Amino acid sequence: MRDLVRERYDVAAVDCGRDQTLALLADGKAIGWGGDGSGRIPSGSPEYCTTPAPTRAVEVLARERLSAIAAGYGVSLGITARRAVTVWGAYGPGVDGRAGAVAAATPLPVTTLADVRDIAAGEFQCAAVDAAGALYTWGMNIDGALGRAEVAFEAPPGRVTGVPAMRAIVTGQGYMIALARDGGVYAWGANAAGQLGTGRLAGVDAPAKVALDEKVDAIAAGASHTLVVTTSGKVLAWGSNNHGQLGNDRTAYATAPVPVALPERARDVAAGMYFSLALAQSGRVYAWGWNRQGQLGTGDRDDRRAPVRVTNLEKVRAIAAGQAHAAALTDQALMGWGSNAAGQLGSAAREQLHPTQLLAINARGRHV
Repeated sequence: MRDLVRERYDVAAVDCGRDQTLALLADGKAIGWGGDGSGRIPSGSPEYCTTPAPTRAVEVLARERLSAIAAGYGVSLGITARRAVTVWGAYGPGVDGRAGAVAAATPLPVTTLADVRDIAAGEFQCAAVDAAGALYTWGMNIDGALGRAEVAFEAPPGRVTGVPAMRAIVTGQGYMIALARDGGVYAWGANAAGQLGTGRLAGVDAPAKVALDEKVDAIAAGASHTLVVTTSGKVLAWGSNNHGQLGNDRTAYATAPVPVALPERARDVAAGMYFSLALAQSGRVYAWGWNRQGQLGTGDRDDRRAPVRVTNLEKVRAIAAGQAHAAALTDQALMGWGSNAAGQLGSAAREQLHPTQLLAINARGRHV
């Protein structure tokens, strides 16, 4: 098998799930590291071997080229070149009316979705946005997490009504955040820590608009906290703050947006389980919150309740956060740090307290 660490690749995008890391290549192929959802056949099937060592990446065996990827809690989604959705990994709720119809290493089609432009993979819920801005959800409707009427857990994706045309969707643990094309933000599902940003702790089973003074360009959801980037480059946060993931030490949680004191303007955000990342317009990366497994990239395991710069990272194009690990795509390499319990960072099965290289990037590599 090829050494996927030493070779150079054109990487288009990166995403992190519970304990997997995915890289989308410019040629439409995807490769992964780690546990379920990485494209690796589970270790519980010893008669199969997809890689000579757990630290090596494997190629996701998609039948078609992919144009986008989303890594979730043991499950991953892809958008094919034909704008269809495909799913692989471990996903209990099932999809398209077929309970358990998810293969660990071979992506299967979600046949009822077409012309899809954005996807989100969670633990028990998934979502997609099509070219017209219509939003579809599927999975378990606990706490109203699907944003629509109660459905069987193995039912096909259903449309969420009562919202404008959507642009992007993310999912936390039992809740979802959607970004409309007009820059508005909508939320629904569980809300015990204020992660919906509605000013209350009560959950809602239909989309509720978050009161914001500015339009929003980017969104992210952790286990129970939410991050957004406004059009002016400000980062706002709300929800749980038990580890400082809101960027302050003033409150245990926030039910409405609070500003994050970044030293420069941001262009993107990523949220892990209890930690946060921001990508500045300069290409620098900042991190704050939970750091028990080195996922802040600070070289230690101390939580941070205010943003700190991640060292050894320059000219970053994209960021991603998993449950307790993170990744960044730079001009030169795909970097990862934090938990490596499932080999999601490659190289060595140990925690990485500083960013370490997963893949070298070709000079013509690009982010799309």
